[in-house]
Formats: sequence, C-alpha cells, structure tokens
Amino acid sequence: MGLLKFIIIAVGIYYLLKIIFRALFPFLVQKTFDKMQEKADQQQKEQTKKEGEVTIDQSTENHGNPNKKDIGDYVDFEEVDE
Repeated sequence: MGLLKFIIIAVGIYYLLKIIFRALFPFLVQKTFDKMQEKADQQQKEQTKKEGEVTIDQSTENHGNPNKKDIGDYVDFEEVDE
C-alpha cells in the first residue's frame, strides 16, 4: 500500500512540475531574449559615430613596460652538417 501511495504522489508531482515548467518556460525565454536585445541595441548606439567624430582606443597590452617589444616567438634550431 505504501509503494502505491508513493507512485501516485511521484506521478502527481511529475505532472505538476511539467505543467508549471510549460507555463513558465516561454516567459523566461522571452525575458532573456529581451535583455539580449537591449544589450545589442545599447552596443549599437555606442558604436554609431557621427560624421567627423574621432575616437581613440588605447591598447593596455604593454602598459607596464614601454620598452618591452613583442617581436615573436623564439625558435630553437640545430645546424645541419652536410
């Protein structure tokens, strides 16, 4: 009798969660898409420039040591005797 009661409660909870998920999922997806659209619109507004407007983007890559140059990778090789 206890096993039958457990199965009925488990099935009931399963269907209840299924109904709630079906009701809330579209709302959550729509809210997420709205946020993504707002961010995209905001970035688009920031990127649009008026005619004659000048912007300078500074790189912070070698900010610590101005004498440091990125000249590439060191390749170790051996001489071949013929």
